[in-house]
Amino acid sequence: MPNINSIPQVLYEPNQPYHYHYDNLPLRNILTRIGLVNIQVDTNSDMIRGLAGSAGTPGARIGTALNENGSLKTAAVNSSLHGIGHHGDGQGPDGIEYVRMKLDERAKLELVERAANNLVIQVDDQSLSLGESVTIDSGTIRLKNSSSILFEFEPPNIVRVHSALPSDTARRHNYSIAPVLNGNSSSSSSSSGPSQYKTTSLSTPYMEGTLRVYVNGVRIYGMASVNVKVPNHAYSSFLDTYIVSESAADGLFTLNRTLSIMDVIRIDFDSNFEQVQSSSSSSVPRASSSSSVPRASSSSSN
Repeated sequence: MPNINSIPQVLYEPNQPYHYHYDNLPLRNILTRIGLVNIQVDTNSDMIRGLAGSAGTPGARIGTALNENGSLKTAAVNSSLHGIGHHGDGQGPDGIEYVRMKLDERAKLELVERAANNLVIQVDDQSLSLGESVTIDSGTIRLKNSSSILFEFEPPNIVRVHSALPSDTARRHNYSIAPVLNGNSSSSSSSSGPSQYKTTSLSTPYMEGTLRVYVNGVRIYGMASVNVKVPNHAYSSFLDTYIVSESAADGLFTLNRTLSIMDVIRIDFDSNFEQVQSSSSSSVPRASSSSSVPRASSSSSN
């Protein structure tokens, strides 16, 4: 605003004669001062109108950001570019280095207990190919009971491990058993058809892979490719003899040919505890010592 006081005030003086020129001097000075004031008022009005913006008045505009005491309003600060996404990493006023973090990163950190360490467990799995293993680096590890391992939890943080002999490992070994013919039979040496046998009269089940069959002292196998030639009871001829099929759960096996009534057949097999319990027979009939034939080793094939 111009300094109006710099304009001299003209007043009547005693020695001034009355004249219109002198009489109008005060009025002209007043008009000049009023004009200057009006110009400044117009300028200030334009500034105030611009200051109000779209709020209507400067007071309304200022009131959106400032409290009555002049401090910043929290709501006004939060509605501005105050989000962490508009800021960068750096040191705060407390001297601590701060960094920005994504929401999924923070959620992941919240799952980590304080002072927790990185834990990776590698387990060799026998069901996989040789040399392969399973790596567990996330999630929950579950300890499951088995037939030989039992876990016991003792509050608050103790896990006890108990070992036991599983029932399926207990077995009975049966040697030199005379099987019972359950299929085709002949009174003379013949190779006309297969013959099925029961391990015992009760078809005692046996464990897979434990059946061993001997005909006239020679062990035979479950495949024709072995080509075991078994002598007849008089050792005058040799015939291909092998096991065609096995049914361990039913206590049955089948040979590729029918044996002579003079041929001697003996079997060995193992029965587990459950199979022994399920059998109503407390013992397996064995051949008499007079009818047993010394067994040859598996290499006695021609």
